[in-house]
Amino acid sequence: MLRAALFFALLLMPSVAHAEKRVALVVGNSAYNHAGGLANPKNDATDMTYALKKLGFQVIDGFDLDKASFDRKVPDFAMALSNADAGVFFYSGHGLQVGGKNYLVPIDAELTTVEALEFEMVQVDVVHRIMESKTNTNVIFLDACRNNPLARNLARAMGTRSASIGRGLAPVEAGVGTLISFSTQPGNVALDGNGRNSPFAGALVNHISTSADSLSDLLIAVRNDVRRETDGKQVPWEHSALTGRFYFNAAALPSQPSPVPQPTESESAREWSRVDKASIAELETFLRRHGTSPQADYARARVEELKRQQTTAVSPPVPPPMMEREQQCVSKGGRGTARTEDGAKIQAWEAILQATDWGSWSSFMKSGMNVGSAPGYKVSNMRSGCKPGGMGQECVITARLCK
Repeated sequence: MLRAALFFALLLMPSVAHAEKRVALVVGNSAYNHAGGLANPKNDATDMTYALKKLGFQVIDGFDLDKASFDRKVPDFAMALSNADAGVFFYSGHGLQVGGKNYLVPIDAELTTVEALEFEMVQVDVVHRIMESKTNTNVIFLDACRNNPLARNLARAMGTRSASIGRGLAPVEAGVGTLISFSTQPGNVALDGNGRNSPFAGALVNHISTSADSLSDLLIAVRNDVRRETDGKQVPWEHSALTGRFYFNAAALPSQPSPVPQPTESESAREWSRVDKASIAELETFLRRHGTSPQADYARARVEELKRQQTTAVSPPVPPPMMEREQQCVSKGGRGTARTEDGAKIQAWEAILQATDWGSWSSFMKSGMNVGSAPGYKVSNMRSGCKPGGMGQECVITARLCK
């Protein structure tokens, strides 16, 4: 039971990212049989091997290789590069260029014949082609531009063709995804150095071991160190067709930014898209459910606007002043009997006034027949008629009165 639980727990654990497979071939030739020994290449290769292994590289190393041993290391390297993410080749020792081709020198090479060039040497192009056929990212370091005594042997064997033997190494163009680094500029010779390492290998091992920079930045630092140590006599040079930044220290790889989460439609946004923006009821329902949502402020403003529109629609229109006066106009008639005609007219007007319930008009007749002088009233369509009667005069008056 415990075993089964452990099995399922392991299944549920997050998987660990698979580390990159990086393979290196490191060769250092010092003990030459026919070319005079070199003090530092074996140390260079030893220190490089240690540095790369510490950084997680699978390293195939070779020290003081003769031609047969060198020929065995290259196929071993090719096999190890299968399914690798990156390949590195480091060589320290003698090398030379003939006819624009670069050759690495095993410790048993003599170069006493022209044919020996093909049988005793290792062509850089062979290793270069193998690496590019196996991996997409490759780095080649050649600290092989030292002054080579075997070149004189080959020159004697080649006779008039010896002009094709150049100083140092020839420039090589890298294929896509490859960087080739030389310890000095094309056609120049590199120094072996007075310390444990050559100037180039010492600076390279130091920066690979301690730097978190990309390879391009690292090589700038190496170039400056070598120029400073050799008083400008030796300038490391490279040709690069890398398609991305390469880091020896995998822990220094820049972290990939977390993907920005794509915004998802919220519940409030989905409901808001279905709300009738002309309905107060639906807007208020939305506010009760999503009162703090991004749409809430607009919903509140919309409700207030709709309520103002409703208030304006139901309010009765305010009538103009003339309509108010016309609504208080009446047509009335009155009869009066008095000793004089003026007295009869006054009684007739008082009868009209009482019929309107607007109060007493007993003082509106200030002078004679000036009935229009009643303050605050307008009299129109007035008719009056008076005749002698039993009491003196009888008057009948009709008029339209507007207050």
